Amino acid sequence: MLKIAIVTAIVILLAPMASSSFAQEYKTFPSVGKDAGDGMTTYDVQYSSTKDIVSASVSVKDKSVDFVLAGKTDTNSTLLIKLPKGLINGFIGVFVDGQIVTNYTTTDETTDTLVSIPITPLTENISIVGTTVVPEFGPVAAIVLAISIVAIVTVTRLGPIRL
Repeated sequence: MLKIAIVTAIVILLAPMASSSFAQEYKTFPSVGKDAGDGMTTYDVQYSSTKDIVSASVSVKDKSVDFVLAGKTDTNSTLLIKLPKGLINGFIGVFVDGQIVTNYTTTDETTDTLVSIPITPLTENISIVGTTVVPEFGPVAAIVLAISIVAIVTVTRLGPIRL
């Protein structure tokens, strides 16, 4: 009985240390994607790094999301970034300061893709290229298109309009 009490006490004392050492603190960079598509579709991007993301832009032409990092660090580290699937999907490659890298990892989650990218103290630019980025046309354009198609089909079925 005494052994169970000692083990329980140790587990209770060590549990906060274990959860805090494995828990990841994420920062949020807001409104990524406002410079692409209809400008109304934006996403908040969560990240964890010793450096801070100071700007983010989306290139519809290059199908990429670009991040600028700032901050001082003395050691190599890892940038963990949660990219919403609506922002970018179908990863093709990652560029660090203009050079393609292959030692990154991606993990698909329900609504996000977690990307882990090794960075150095000198890293300033990260570019993630995918097959799709923020849609060029938002939901309003889809509704207008649907109404137009229904109107054309209706007029065609009823015959020409006579004035």
